[in-house]
Amino acid sequence: MSYTWRERASVASLPAELLLLILKNVYVQTRQGLITIRTHDWCTGPLCKPNEPYLTKWNDKNDLKSPSVFPYALSSICKAWFDVMLLVPKFWTRLVIFVDNQPTAIAELRSQLSASRDLPFRAHIFNRQDAICQDTAESAQVKAVVNELSPHLHRCERLTFDVIHNSSLPSVRHTFSGSFPLLTELSMRCRIHDEPEELDSQGEEGRDPFLFPNLTSISLTGSAFVDANKNPDWGMGGNVRLFSLSHLSSFENPNLTLTGLVHILNKFHRISSLELKHIDLPYSPNEQVPRGSQLRVHFGRILLEGFKRATFEAFSKLVGGADCESQTIRACEIAGDINDTDFLTLEDIHSTEDLLSVIPTLSNRLLTFTSCSGLNDTCLGLLSKPNPRTGLWNAQTLRNLNISGCPRISVGALKELVESRKVEATARGYETNPHYDDFDEIMPIGSLDVYGCGLDLSLEDAQWFEENVENFYFRS
Repeated sequence: MSYTWRERASVASLPAELLLLILKNVYVQTRQGLITIRTHDWCTGPLCKPNEPYLTKWNDKNDLKSPSVFPYALSSICKAWFDVMLLVPKFWTRLVIFVDNQPTAIAELRSQLSASRDLPFRAHIFNRQDAICQDTAESAQVKAVVNELSPHLHRCERLTFDVIHNSSLPSVRHTFSGSFPLLTELSMRCRIHDEPEELDSQGEEGRDPFLFPNLTSISLTGSAFVDANKNPDWGMGGNVRLFSLSHLSSFENPNLTLTGLVHILNKFHRISSLELKHIDLPYSPNEQVPRGSQLRVHFGRILLEGFKRATFEAFSKLVGGADCESQTIRACEIAGDINDTDFLTLEDIHSTEDLLSVIPTLSNRLLTFTSCSGLNDTCLGLLSKPNPRTGLWNAQTLRNLNISGCPRISVGALKELVESRKVEATARGYETNPHYDDFDEIMPIGSLDVYGCGLDLSLEDAQWFEENVENFYFRS
């Protein structure tokens, strides 16, 4: 009997046509659907038309730093796979570029940009080092990457930087010139806010303004923001999903004030989410600026982080009364009245902050305390009875209360809060008076979430809360 010896098959021996089919299937599975229902032959509804293609986009929830991210894991299998993948431009419309101790080679980036042809693309630049440390090579690596990207930025949809040093971030006004209608996200983040190098200003007067007419998300460090505003004609669309600034002080621009910052924000019609982190700008009440309800801009959500007391109080005066749905105050020195919103979160508020003077100023339907070491039974007591000076209940419209990581509260104080507000609401005609105003009158606590506070809840207490609160969640 004779045998015919054959070479053992391997992935490298797959026919190119079959390999392309497999890779395209992986590409689609990697992405995220733009519609919630797949097309079916038997469907005729408006969301499911059988003759239309199933549209997808890059999944923003992917961990872009993962070694398995598409297309890099598959393209590194062997040269044959890499060469085949270069034939499909849409594979290379999400570029992940590393500027760390294992940087992306510029030759690789150049081939990927070439492979994407003229398609719109996204570029994400990362330094993967987790520790906050000095990286002397980072700045040069970022500069080389930006130089390679610059001729292609007219077709860039998203450009994000997540690096160690602020000084490694590129200059906005030197990187962009002209209009960039495809750009929807510009993000420049860092972990060490060092001083950027001084750039040659020769010829600045002749530079064209840069316009981002469709930008919906912008995140800048303070120095990058000041750099962009040196070209006063730079522009964005009127509606922004995210506007985030971090570490902005008079050190970056001695002439910029808190009022001036509000003037800039007031150029927009709406900012869905405004994030201001570690802003320390001088404020003069004599500066003219629209305030509160006079502001043109509407805020969906405001996050303030790391504000000192004077800046916090001044900002609250400037935007107090503005149209805003929710506010998060994180690690701030708080003072004065807090902006009136439906939802308020106080997070990482130090025990030295006087919550007893803050609680009487609150008027929120949903109130969250997270890791507030100064929250105690006395604070909860203020929410359990009317203010003796005014006769009004503190946070009168409070409906939902969330408390986590606050170890100085007790089960007894929580029960008193729930019971007293229920008794008061019942006495005023809640659920019996057809004219009862659910938005202005006091109501029972409808939702109470308590976790991570170290409380020992007995079975009897748990049953009591279940009977007296519509939605009760507890975890020790």
